[in-house]
Amino acid sequence: MGKWKIILALYCGAVLYLSSVSSGDIPEIPVKVSDKALHLVEYAIMGILAWGAFGKGGVGFPWGLLAFCACFGIGDECFQDWMGNARNPDVWDAAADAVGAFIGLLLSMVFWKR
Repeated sequence: MGKWKIILALYCGAVLYLSSVSSGDIPEIPVKVSDKALHLVEYAIMGILAWGAFGKGGVGFPWGLLAFCACFGIGDECFQDWMGNARNPDVWDAAADAVGAFIGLLLSMVFWKR
């Protein structure tokens, strides 16, 4: 298994771990940042890591990688609900996840020379 695949797997595990933490146990950020912006950045990173792990530099957009990241985001929102830790799933969080993954993949395609 390549190093990028391992890093992507560890990152996905970290995302799920953070989703299992109750909202009261998450430290406050001194600067007010939108929850949606955090989701966007979190999944942009995932998109970049997915490109590193599976991007082939071929023609066209890697729709399969976007589908993976978006479905992971939806599953992550459902996971929060299943954990019963006072965090509720939000369709707009999942939408921000998908947009972030799209941006991360797009940036990777433009700037990452393979």
